[in-house]
Amino acid sequence: MPISPILPDSSNIGLKEWAVTSRALGQGEQILMLRKGGIREDSRHFKIEHQQFLLYPGVFHEGALLLKPRYRSLIPVTAEADFSKEITLSVFCKLIETINISQEHQLKALDPFHIWSRSFPAKRFKWKPRQPLKLMIVRAYKLNEAITIPVIPAYKGCKSWVKLVENIKINDLEPALSDTTFSSVLAKIHDNLKTQTSRV
Repeated sequence: MPISPILPDSSNIGLKEWAVTSRALGQGEQILMLRKGGIREDSRHFKIEHQQFLLYPGVFHEGALLLKPRYRSLIPVTAEADFSKEITLSVFCKLIETINISQEHQLKALDPFHIWSRSFPAKRFKWKPRQPLKLMIVRAYKLNEAITIPVIPAYKGCKSWVKLVENIKINDLEPALSDTTFSSVLAKIHDNLKTQTSRV
């Protein structure tokens, strides 16, 4: 899949993610997400239902101890937000690649490429251990004008995907990373995963 994909003019699909992680993706601090499912998912399994989506920010399970020390300053930016009444959409993502993470050494290989402490991916990995984590490599874009929308009951709950009642215009986007930088980070992730596998 090309790293500079053709993007739509609008979207009404949201994928729930920590507000802090959403911010990190929008700032180019990382290009990956880790998913395994939510309580209200069908069969409690996470499914890749969409290839492109807005990030729907929230504070579910969020805590400073789940971030590496140098990124804990991101917490106050979102800590006071009330996501129960309205949310601000500011990041759009295009899924580039998915990789199943089924071994702990793979988590170690990913450690340099995200903002989380080691305990966060470890907890996700150990929940329903027979089920692999889904590593989602995404190309993130910042909306030059963030859009705030009201939260309705259909958006709430521990589920991953949200269908928004309105189409959000996303025709004014800025990539979080340049093509060259994104390609470089992606290559390093692949190399680390291969290196860790060869050492096992």
